[in-house]
Amino acid sequence: MEPAGSLRKPTLAAGLSMGVAALLCFVLSAGTSDGQSAVRGTAVPKMSSLQEQIRITKAKTAALPKADDAERGLTTALTAAGQVAKLQGDYRYLTPHVAADGGKLDAATSQSTLRNLIPYFAPSVHQKDLGPWYLLASDKDVPAGVGIPMSFNSGFEWAVQVPYLVNDDGTIAVTWLAMETRTGAGEKPAVLAWARADYDLVRNAFVNIQTGTTATGEALKQEVAAP
Repeated sequence: MEPAGSLRKPTLAAGLSMGVAALLCFVLSAGTSDGQSAVRGTAVPKMSSLQEQIRITKAKTAALPKADDAERGLTTALTAAGQVAKLQGDYRYLTPHVAADGGKLDAATSQSTLRNLIPYFAPSVHQKDLGPWYLLASDKDVPAGVGIPMSFNSGFEWAVQVPYLVNDDGTIAVTWLAMETRTGAGEKPAVLAWARADYDLVRNAFVNIQTGTTATGEALKQEVAAP
């Protein structure tokens, strides 16, 4: 899907506005014909309703971002989402410690990644929602140390689904998928977990975050105890 899809909203709104205006003209002409007093009586509330529809449509059209602004917004959201995916991936190196401690996440070892994630999210997003969105049990074999060694092949990675549309409220819906990286010949990688949030173009930050796991991911995950 291409970012150009964001241009459909201004086109749709303009078309709707013209269509409503045309309908208003028809009702006006019907209401001014001689001998059509009954029509004139019903045309008044209809005209009022249609005028209100036109006003609302024009207001929505004016609020929509221009094509260039929408393109820049989509690029900004995608860049930020990519950084979030990378940082969530950095949590994978905690898996050995979490597994060894019976599912307990040590706040001290995760603090660095958390600090780097916070600037990408609005203050309304709780820090507990920025912890590891998913840990894979088989990643417990990662060598101990700071960061994930380049030679370590994790069993999954976070991938960003390319956003293509700016919503009426100036937000962009972004989805991340935890994709399996170890598959057999001819097998498609399974989705283990997901996360979604809205990128607010005014605040330049993500809001309304939601996370979850698939049935496959649930069976393969490393349990993390609630803090």
